[in-house]
Amino acid sequence: MVGETNITKGKSSFSQYIVNKFGIIYIHDDSESLADNFTFAVWPKQKSKSTTKPEADFLEEMFDITISPVNDQAPELKTEGLRLKVLQGNRLVVGPENLRVEDLDSPPEEISYMIVRHPNNGFLAMAPHPDIPVHHFTQANIDNYQVWFVQDGSPSSGVFYFSVTDGQHRPLYKLFHLDVIPISITLVNLMDLLLPQGQTTVLITSTHLSATTNGRSPEITYKMTRPLRHGHLLIENQVVVSFGQEDLHSGRLSYHMTNLTASEDQLYFSLFTPESNLTGQMLNIRVQPLLRVMSNLTVANTVAYQLRRKDLDATELANRTNSDPNFEVTTPPVHGRLVRRVGQGTAIENVTLFTQRDIDQGLLMLHPQANLTGIDMLNDSFTFLLRADQVQPAIGHLPFTIVPPDPLCLQTFTPDISLLVTADNLVTSALSQEKPTVSSGPTAKTETLGKLTQTRQPETNPWGRHHGEELALDGKASPTRVIWPPDITDANPGAPTQPRESSYPLMVVVPLAVVVFLLIVTAVGLCIWLLGQKVEKTNPLIKPQTNLEPTTPSPRPERSITLPTVTVTPLLKSSSSPPVSLFRDPQREQMASPAAEPVEKCAPWETWMNLDPDMVKLCRQTNPTLKHNQYWV
Repeated sequence: MVGETNITKGKSSFSQYIVNKFGIIYIHDDSESLADNFTFAVWPKQKSKSTTKPEADFLEEMFDITISPVNDQAPELKTEGLRLKVLQGNRLVVGPENLRVEDLDSPPEEISYMIVRHPNNGFLAMAPHPDIPVHHFTQANIDNYQVWFVQDGSPSSGVFYFSVTDGQHRPLYKLFHLDVIPISITLVNLMDLLLPQGQTTVLITSTHLSATTNGRSPEITYKMTRPLRHGHLLIENQVVVSFGQEDLHSGRLSYHMTNLTASEDQLYFSLFTPESNLTGQMLNIRVQPLLRVMSNLTVANTVAYQLRRKDLDATELANRTNSDPNFEVTTPPVHGRLVRRVGQGTAIENVTLFTQRDIDQGLLMLHPQANLTGIDMLNDSFTFLLRADQVQPAIGHLPFTIVPPDPLCLQTFTPDISLLVTADNLVTSALSQEKPTVSSGPTAKTETLGKLTQTRQPETNPWGRHHGEELALDGKASPTRVIWPPDITDANPGAPTQPRESSYPLMVVVPLAVVVFLLIVTAVGLCIWLLGQKVEKTNPLIKPQTNLEPTTPSPRPERSITLPTVTVTPLLKSSSSPPVSLFRDPQREQMASPAAEPVEKCAPWETWMNLDPDMVKLCRQTNPTLKHNQYWV
């Protein structure tokens, strides 16, 4: 400054005359800098010349300024949250990241700490003497990591109260927290020990049981607090009540079951180290059933599902014990029940005890009854106790998922019930990629394949045929009629079931042998019938007698006393009389209306692909109208 003018920012030139008369003033900006300077150039100037700096004949110099420091600022605490976490019984250094005070006009050596109140769970010390408590230190000691806190081993946390000053200003008082982390033992693995059914000894490894500690001593000892109820712990065939972590890692520890009537056991133990302990622990020991269980079983709601060997399979256990394993239900399904068929009919009963043979024979069924309003599926399960001769029982579990039933897959009959099937012709039809064959001639027993829907026909035919429960394949017209035996229709139908797979060879071989035999007989009979048809083509049609037509249509027409005498011959294409339909029951058509115009169409062409070519010519789209004195034959 020159007078009141700031020549640093304004006019930057001045003369020697001004310096001699007024002088130049340097004003410090009150920063903590202790040195400053400015650079100037000097040259001679004539009064008539400009004050602009010439390009030559000038001298340039630097003027240095030294600033004397003034201690005018108090120390400032820079650390937020004065807290230190230390392990119980351990010692830890107090560094600048834990405690730092700055003073711009005082060096760290001049910032002094004084302990006003010592910690209640240890003491502060200085390196290299960590066992001697100290009462004061400097920021330089903290910056050099020379201050330590030694914890006395108590589990409680503590604090110490201190003051800090630069010697010129009032001290700053603060509270420093010392959090103690207690020494602990942590169980890393505590997994149920599974003893395979039929065995008595199993190894206990670190996979089942393992622990760690944050203490200085890594050795962990396990001690039993209660004796085992159904076995012993062994190390190299010696009974023990305590063991170490090393025994688990090396696989030397084993459990031996002595009571073969128990399905589980419990190992109660505590863990110890020289510095800590962990009590009240338990390892569960369970017998693992020798059983294969379906893991993703799905059943339709309200439809009885037949449990099969692929769902519950204890065959290996049966083979090892030479017995029939028993399943005792201990926890039934929440949303359903287990039932078993009784006898050869459809009667069922609730069951809490069943065998593997019941499953193999298809007698056991799971009948879910859940409320699926607003949901797509519901998980359920049942628990059982699996028993066999000379082995321990084991607890098993079968989970399943209940889903809404598919209306297209619902069945309204009980499977594996013999059906009486009659037909007027040999019919082969394709259904669900399978081709069931129905025999002509005598009534035959078959297994129903595909999806069937059932309708009731309570009336009986006066011509000696039975009207039972008629089954239609996938809603299409069928030339066969399936009659339920009387003992089946009288029995309790139970719940609708899903088809099953038989597992016994005889139950498969015998029906197959019968079906093959019937096919052979049917083929021979068909050949004989076709040969006879070719011989009869030249015979003239014989007009039926006229005294057999009922006087009035009735749902149950009366049989005439006089029987007509007719000769059945194939109707040729050129004949004036229309052919008899292959697709409707003549007596049903007569019961409906003798003169009505039938509207039922032929079955699909693929259904009749196996007919004789001569018989195919008889196929037409509508049935003919019966004229006067004409009867169905």
